[in-house]
Amino acid sequence: MTEMRELLKEIYPLRLAPVSADTDRAIERLHREIGGTIHEYPSGRDVNGWVVPQKWEVKRAQIRRDGRLIYDGTAHPLGVIGYSSSFHGTVSLDELKRHVYYHKQLHDAIVYHYKLYYRNWESDWGFCMPWNLLKTLKPGDYDIELETVHEPGTMKVLEAVAQGRSNETITFIAHDCHAAQANDDIAGVVAGVELIRRLRDMDTHYTYRLLVGPEQFSSVCFLADLPPEQRTRCRYGIYLETLGHDNRFALQESFNSDSEIDHAARHFLEIRHPESYIAPFRQVIGNDETVWEAPGYEIPTISFSRANPVTDGLPYPEYHTEYDNEDIIRQDKLEDAVEAVLGILRILEDNRVATRNFEGLIALSNPRYDLYLDAPADPAFSLDIPDLQRRWFGFLVRAMRYFDGSTTVLEMARRHGLPFEEVLEYLRRFEKKGLIDLHPVARRSAGVGNNGFKHRRPAGVQT
Repeated sequence: MTEMRELLKEIYPLRLAPVSADTDRAIERLHREIGGTIHEYPSGRDVNGWVVPQKWEVKRAQIRRDGRLIYDGTAHPLGVIGYSSSFHGTVSLDELKRHVYYHKQLHDAIVYHYKLYYRNWESDWGFCMPWNLLKTLKPGDYDIELETVHEPGTMKVLEAVAQGRSNETITFIAHDCHAAQANDDIAGVVAGVELIRRLRDMDTHYTYRLLVGPEQFSSVCFLADLPPEQRTRCRYGIYLETLGHDNRFALQESFNSDSEIDHAARHFLEIRHPESYIAPFRQVIGNDETVWEAPGYEIPTISFSRANPVTDGLPYPEYHTEYDNEDIIRQDKLEDAVEAVLGILRILEDNRVATRNFEGLIALSNPRYDLYLDAPADPAFSLDIPDLQRRWFGFLVRAMRYFDGSTTVLEMARRHGLPFEEVLEYLRRFEKKGLIDLHPVARRSAGVGNNGFKHRRPAGVQT
């Protein structure tokens, strides 16, 4: 078993692309780590206009002037634009600049260029280099030797599963096609690997799937080929993204923002990580959630990351540059991310409804029950009552009305701003006294129309 950061260090420096020899090596390495199934989709496969690219490699990428090497694009995986075509010839400085890309803020960084991944009908050649180098080039002629290979191949996608008691499935998605980008998204990949590894040792209701492959293409092809009966069992998706750097968590809600996983994730972060940023669909960072939420699938898919919101510009300062490397990745941040996702999943796994076995008002302070929680703000005792105690008492005086067979423990906890697991434990005391029965939440069929979770926003009622 390889530590997450160490596994990341093996994979992110590779010359990753949607279809390349190094992407194949990455998938093979992950398969050795957790097993699973490697799906293959041939170049040219077309699903709704999404066309699997050809296998692409860079053989030679040099810029020379008067025989002197100015730049070698093979020295760094970002040195040549993704899916560049070949070019051999002599060009002026002005023409060369039209084929060189650089970062507008980080002038000493090599930028990541991926546009041609998704436009196989276009052809262009180009380099990525730091602005600080480009600006030193003098007018004159430059000799370009750029040799790339485009040939048929197969896009490889890893599917790893932790089987639960049911076949209702929650899917983790992460991508592996960004060359030399540690946080975007090999950090998400290794977090997904660790999640599957731990979930395999747990007794769960849900089955959990990890899908690792090129951004968009892998989800498009996987879902297109998934038999309808399996697709209907896809309950939720969680996109794992940019989880390794030092920043607070960010939750991007599903399309309708009203599914059970939305409520579980919001509640967990509000209680355990109140500094977290929560935003609507596509307002933090964009990835394959658009595929899983597409018409006909409509699988509620949240994104869990440490990205800054879109209104802040870049998700993090090193984004899509050579500085997105192992230096910004912290093992403790990856561990915290895995624990946070597991915390969200525990809510989904343990969520219950309560049905009462009594009528009328129970004297909870009676020793027969011993379920009473001290009331706040009694001048005979103290006026200095902690807010948490007020919230607990506010729950206590309403709890018996919640034992209706439809109000979930998660709804109770969210309404009163209390930790889910503590509310559940308190209700288990009622169950031991024979006052209620706790039942798993009636889970609606997954797939189309899967956003039917009964929604009650926290009322802010304290007493």
